[in-house]
Amino acid sequence: MASGQSTARTSRVRSQEDVLYDRRIEEVGREIKSVKVKRAQKARSRQQVVVIFPGFFSEVCMTLSLAQLYQIDVETREREWATFKRFNAFYGFYRKLSKDFKKCGLPKFPPRHSKVFTDHNDPVFIEQRRKKLDKFMKELFKIPGMSNQECVLDFLGIRDH
Repeated sequence: MASGQSTARTSRVRSQEDVLYDRRIEEVGREIKSVKVKRAQKARSRQQVVVIFPGFFSEVCMTLSLAQLYQIDVETREREWATFKRFNAFYGFYRKLSKDFKKCGLPKFPPRHSKVFTDHNDPVFIEQRRKKLDKFMKELFKIPGMSNQECVLDFLGIRDH
């Protein structure tokens, strides 16, 4: 019986935490003032690079060069923070949005480019891509209610702040 009571208590605590988290997401979403993709930088170490495809191929790719990280500055009434994302993270985020919000009129996502034909380390390419990602994020936040979506706030790192 004691184990049943502790399980009920744990689930009750968890649901209270979920309620608090949901309130926090709602409050932060309503008060987001700006989102900017401010700059790009090389990952400083392999630990900053998220491996998407474990195995030989990804290890070979990682040894060729470190990934570009795009800094996203988020500003609310009370706080500011920055989070760093690879282009693939933006693309995965866009795919999730496309699946979940088919009829919302999502903004156009910047095109992907093959590394065979495009030098992804070229400063001009990096800056153009950064500007396109910034435009995408700004247009995304023009959609009513988008700033309150859990997947958007998770992408912006609200759980960490």
